[in-house]
Amino acid sequence: MDKEISKDLFEVENPVYQDYDDMKKKYFGYAVVMTNVKSGEYGSILGGVVRYYTKTSREYINKWGECIHDPQYEECLLYSFIPRTGSLGGLFL
Repeated sequence: MDKEISKDLFEVENPVYQDYDDMKKKYFGYAVVMTNVKSGEYGSILGGVVRYYTKTSREYINKWGECIHDPQYEECLLYSFIPRTGSLGGLFL
């Protein structure tokens, strides 16, 4: 069971490397903080380690900031698996 940090922000209990397709299946509908990102050609994401996820919390940006400053995490990014609903859909920050 993942740790609930706030109302809608969760920390992955046992984070492991996953390829992009596995992450997309598991975290569909969420925005994530991903570390140890492996990129392919033209900046495509091959995989990484999801550390935090949310549907609505803006606090995950702070967690991303913490990960950026931790050298063990290598490349860190925010990524959204939230599908667009209409022309203005997605996660608004």
